Amino acid sequence: RMGKILGSGCIGQVYAGTVTHGDGMEQEVAVKVMHPGVKNNIDADLDLLAFFANIAEHAPFGIGKQLVWLDLPGVVQEFHTLLIHQLDFRTEAENLERFNYNFRHDDEVLFPELIDGFPAKAEILVESFCDGIPFWQWNRENMKNVEVRNNMCNIGVRTVCQMIFKDNFIHQDLHPGNIFCSRDGKKFILLDTGMASEYDDDDHDRIISILTAFIRMDGEKAGELLIKDSNARTRDEDKVLHEQEYIAKIKQLTDECKYNEDQYLMQRLGEYIGRMFDAAQKHHVLMNPAFVSCSLAVKVVEGVALALNPDCEIWRIANPIILASEIARNTKKLGNTFGVSSIAAKIRGEAELMVKRVKYLGIDAGKHNPKREE
Repeated sequence: RMGKILGSGCIGQVYAGTVTHGDGMEQEVAVKVMHPGVKNNIDADLDLLAFFANIAEHAPFGIGKQLVWLDLPGVVQEFHTLLIHQLDFRTEAENLERFNYNFRHDDEVLFPELIDGFPAKAEILVESFCDGIPFWQWNRENMKNVEVRNNMCNIGVRTVCQMIFKDNFIHQDLHPGNIFCSRDGKKFILLDTGMASEYDDDDHDRIISILTAFIRMDGEKAGELLIKDSNARTRDEDKVLHEQEYIAKIKQLTDECKYNEDQYLMQRLGEYIGRMFDAAQKHHVLMNPAFVSCSLAVKVVEGVALALNPDCEIWRIANPIILASEIARNTKKLGNTFGVSSIAAKIRGEAELMVKRVKYLGIDAGKHNPKREE
């Protein structure tokens, strides 16, 4: 049975519904139905974006030559790849299964689940109904409950960090409309998983190494990694110009955040990405679209985290996850190199023990301020 409309977006509408199982039991569900003709409209819009991105790189007066380093066609292609998957709800169903598997041991994170007997179709998806409150509404209603809000903040940051650094499977439509909280404040609910990204091992390693350097306020390392990434994707005659000057500019960004409490990097990410783009144009650093995409995902969760806990310091929550990710990747590389699974297993065991020892770093993200520490 179909009920009232729960929400509507550019791709489709979501209805409340009820299904009756073979044993006579009824279950509340959400039914997603795609808008008629939406595929043709989005294909046309994406073609226009690609056209203008290519035109921009040929703009006169030297403007086009500078825009080349922002890789606008690459950004459009990244967006195209993500958005095109939303036009088939069977892809979203596959994403839901994978997100539920990745977070199967986490009782504080909730995704909708598929309903037995109702397989996904290209234009219709039936999933479990997640009872919750939109994030902004929940936050307003719980303004005085600091402990619950701080806990929800930690869950949200931990969830996105796990996606980026550990799972390499990232929800790429993380706007507040897709983030809900359970009424009791114990579950972080994520909806609309049609847009998700995954990278090959080399790209993932490169992206999270750069993000990790920024989160840890190590501008020098971040600059070096951005240069290395750019040089690997360009011809010899297009290598980075004046590398040390570029590194100094990136270091200046992180130093401003590190030693100024009012200029936290992710809190002013839009401004800082603008300055990074400006430096990229001047020094011929080809920006990585996947890095920009992941940075925006971090920005969204940063906004959510700071709304819940203004004293939140993401690095304290992210650090144990980043450490575990680094050890796991190094273990995998070692195992691949020597082909010795027992060595990999032993290192993995040591890694788990080490992560447990440092996990206290993420227990209370607002306890002290590392910006005053050297």
